[in-house]
Amino acid sequence: MISTVTLNSSIDKAYQLACPLVDGTVMRVERCIDNAGGKGLNAARAVATCGEKIVATGFVGGNNGRLLCELLDADGIEHDFVHVAAETRCCVNVLEPDGRSTEFLEPGRAVTEDEVAAVREKVAEVAARADVVTFNGSVPAGCGDAIYRELVEIVRAAGKPAILDTSGALLVGSLAARPTMIKPNTDEICAILGRKPESLDEIVAAAREVHEKYGIEKVVVSLGGDGSVMACSEGVFRGRAPKIEVVNPVGSGDTMVGAFAVAMARGMAVEDQLAFAMACASANCLTASTGHFDIAVADELRSGTSVERVA
Repeated sequence: MISTVTLNSSIDKAYQLACPLVDGTVMRVERCIDNAGGKGLNAARAVATCGEKIVATGFVGGNNGRLLCELLDADGIEHDFVHVAAETRCCVNVLEPDGRSTEFLEPGRAVTEDEVAAVREKVAEVAARADVVTFNGSVPAGCGDAIYRELVEIVRAAGKPAILDTSGALLVGSLAARPTMIKPNTDEICAILGRKPESLDEIVAAAREVHEKYGIEKVVVSLGGDGSVMACSEGVFRGRAPKIEVVNPVGSGDTMVGAFAVAMARGMAVEDQLAFAMACASANCLTASTGHFDIAVADELRSGTSVERVA
């Protein structure tokens, strides 16, 4: 079983427009798609699509929280949340006909000290029975910058792998807990090392430095449409995905995290883990609904995904 922890969950609304967005005018939405959102829940859908058992946890609250749980039920995703007093947020993604995406992200409403204590207990419960635990995204006010470090420590103390996908102080402050895997972009590498890698050679060197300096088993650096770089004890690998016509890229990084959790739980070789995760992320780009993809399409894309050792 895999568990995803989403502290800043949301109702994600994808607004599909029939014409380009015009600033300062009234725009009528052609189609609206509601999803249980937050990066961890996108990852949870990826896990379920891959055919693995999933338990989603984190914070939910209010009427939006009830809707979020109903949407997860419809997706067939088991959940075990800490229910809080504050209302779960909403986030809107406006999709234009040419594929351009504009997002409006609400902040998470504040949680209390007692609610934070409850989520620590919940994570300890799920870690005891999970094969892999992922931590994804931002956190609401009231959690503090040390929350992910504390939760990763709980999972690692249980002897389980922990994947951390976040940014800023939440990421940098959690490295001492030695999460099993992190997925930074070049800006987040800059926050860790104090310099931003620009060329591929610099990205390769930076990923390896973070892996070696902080004892992170896998450092996976996203390069967007140019693929990704992964540093681990077996070496540094470059992954390239086939070119596709993108429909909606939102949630693809989260899909990659969920697919990595699946690959780790299945004991795949590291090169196969990267190829599998990248193929699932590419398949997510081909659907309008955030975090949903066709596993058959992912399997097809995997045959065109290359992974080579570069260092």
